[in-house]
Amino acid sequence: MMKKCSGALRFSMLVLSGLAAGLSATSVSAGALICGNSGTSCVLPTLSGATTGGGKRDTTEAFAGINWAFGAGPEMVLGVRSLRTDARRRVEGARLETTFPFSMQSITFDKLRLRLVGGHRSGMYELGGGYSFVGKGFLLSSALQTDYFNVGTDLTLSDFKWQPFVGVNTLERAKAPALNSNGTLACAPGAGDLTSVTDLLNNAGTSVAPELQLNGFTCYQAV
Repeated sequence: MMKKCSGALRFSMLVLSGLAAGLSATSVSAGALICGNSGTSCVLPTLSGATTGGGKRDTTEAFAGINWAFGAGPEMVLGVRSLRTDARRRVEGARLETTFPFSMQSITFDKLRLRLVGGHRSGMYELGGGYSFVGKGFLLSSALQTDYFNVGTDLTLSDFKWQPFVGVNTLERAKAPALNSNGTLACAPGAGDLTSVTDLLNNAGTSVAPELQLNGFTCYQAV
């Protein structure tokens, strides 16, 4: 009889041990607590002061430079460039400029050019046209621009004459979108403290549902 009781006791202990192990495994697999349970509260933060334009940046700047026009000599260049840079650092815009061929004795006004701009903020291509007052004819114009350096060519339509040029100017790469484009996060009165979702998980073992977090933060409080 004692042997039977002892065997039953051992069997019961094995069953209990198995149940405890199963519960432990379930607890481990369940992971962190979810905010909203166990006396906690999380609320979606509010966003204010966000930069409009979907992560884009508009810049307009005047510039000056000197080109060497092959077959004609040096020319001063004055103009203005307007660009829009998106979040992927691509640019689009326009560039308007005038040229003034010069020598030791004189300086004259020659070309008025307008080119559309595209490409990447560190390297842009330009395509357009204009008018040469010295050559008395319309022209097609194209160029490549990097930081402070450009190279291009004009084609005068009156005599179909090509005129390549290289030059330096005051234009650097297009400006990237502002770093504060995401605005400022805040919690409404009584909604809790603005808390990093990562810190909450690491320090309190509490995870936050995606719909209750914004840019990696939530409004958290212990109820």
